[in-house]
Amino acid sequence: MIRSLFAASLSLAALLSTASLASAADQVVAAQEVTGPSWTGFYIGVHGGGAFGNMGYDQLPVPPGDTSLSYRFGAENFAYGVHGGFDYQFSNRWVAGFELDYTQINSDYSPFESGGHGTLVKANSIYSVSGRAGYLVTPQTLVYGRLGYGGIKLEAEEGFFDTASKTVGAVELGVGAETFLYGNLTGRIEANYFQGFNKFTLDADGESFEPHYLLVTAGLAYRFNAQNGSAYSAEAAPDMKWSGFYAGLDGSYNFGVMHLDVDVPGATVGPYGAQTFGGGGFAGYNFLLGSSYLLGVEAGAEYLDARFKDPTQNSLDPDGPTLFGTVKASLSLTARAGYFATPSTLVYAKGGFAGLLTDANDEFFGLDGGGSKMLSAYQVGAGIESALTDKLSLRVEGVYTKAFTGLTVANSQLDQNELKPSLLTGKIGLAYHF
Repeated sequence: MIRSLFAASLSLAALLSTASLASAADQVVAAQEVTGPSWTGFYIGVHGGGAFGNMGYDQLPVPPGDTSLSYRFGAENFAYGVHGGFDYQFSNRWVAGFELDYTQINSDYSPFESGGHGTLVKANSIYSVSGRAGYLVTPQTLVYGRLGYGGIKLEAEEGFFDTASKTVGAVELGVGAETFLYGNLTGRIEANYFQGFNKFTLDADGESFEPHYLLVTAGLAYRFNAQNGSAYSAEAAPDMKWSGFYAGLDGSYNFGVMHLDVDVPGATVGPYGAQTFGGGGFAGYNFLLGSSYLLGVEAGAEYLDARFKDPTQNSLDPDGPTLFGTVKASLSLTARAGYFATPSTLVYAKGGFAGLLTDANDEFFGLDGGGSKMLSAYQVGAGIESALTDKLSLRVEGVYTKAFTGLTVANSQLDQNELKPSLLTGKIGLAYHF
C-alpha cells in the first residue's frame, strides 16, 4: 500500500513538473514575440518644407473674337502647418486612417517686369482632408499613400480697387514614410500633389486661374496610444548591414520653376512653371558611427524633361513655338548624415552640389539664340530609408535643387535673356546594399 502511494506521488510530481516546465516555455516564447508600438489611435503634429506652385493663367478673349492666352507661372516658397488624424492598425503589416492638414504657403505670382502689372494672384494656404493606407516595413516604420480632397485659397485684384478671393477645390495625391523616433514621437517625410479641378475666374478682368501645387515636407507627430503597444505580433526586423557600397533606382515627381530674365518694361518674365515625372539611379557608400549614426556620400542622376512655355515672348510670328526652355536631367553629388530611429530604419539629411542640364530652344529665340548647358547648382534634402530584407531597402525622399547661374542666350538683342531653373522633387526608391 505504502509502495503504491509512493509511486503515485512520484507520478503526480512528474506531471506537475512537466506542466510547470511547459508553462515556463510558453512564457519564454511569448516574451520572444516581436511587437511594436500601437499605430491605432489619434495623433497631432507639425510640418514644414517646400511649396512649388504651377499656376495656370488664362487671359480670356477681349473683345469676343480675340484669341486667349494660357500661361503656366511658377512660384517657390517655404511651407509650414499643422496636421492631425486617426489611424487603425488592422494586421501586423497594414494601417489605414484619415488626416486633416492645414498649410500656409504665401505664394505671390508677379510675372511681369517692372512697369507691368505687379502682383497677378496670391495663393495663401492649402487645407486637405485625406485618407491614407500604409504598409509596416517594420513594427516602427510605415510607408503609405494618400488620397483626398484639398482647397487652395487664392486672392487677386479685381478691377482697379477691389479684391476677390476663392478657395479652389483640388485632388490630393501623396506618398510618405513615418517612423517612431522616441516614445510616442514620430517623424515623417511626405510629398503631396494638389491639382485644382475648377478655376477662379474674374469675368470683369477677363482672367482665370487654375492652381497646381507640390508640397514636400518633414514633420513631427505625437501619437496618443503608442505606448500601449501593438495588438499584433510581427516578424523580426531584417538584419541590414548598412556600412559599405549600395546602388539603386528611383522614380520621382518634379515641379520646376524657370526664370526668364529680360529687361523690358511690361515683359512677361515669369517665373514659369512645369511639372513632370522622372526616374533615375543612385549609388553611394556608407560609414557607420557607432550603432546610432551614419555618414555617407552619394551620386545620383535623374531624367525628367521639365518643359517651360511662354505663349507671347517667342516672336512676332503667331505660329511660332511657345517652348523656350527645358530641364532635361539633373546630376548630384551629395553627403548625407543619418540617425537610426531603429536598427533597420534610417532618418537622414543630405546636401551637396548638382548640375541641371538646361536647354534653350533655338527656334524660340532670335539671333540664333539657344543651346544647352549643364548649370551648376546646389541640392539639399531629407529622407527616411528602411530595410526590407538584409540586402534591400526602401526610401522616401524630398530634395530641392537650385541653379547658381543661368543660361544666357540672345533674342532680339545679344545676351538678352537668362534662363535660371530650380526644382522641388519627391522620390521613392529601392537600394541594394552589397
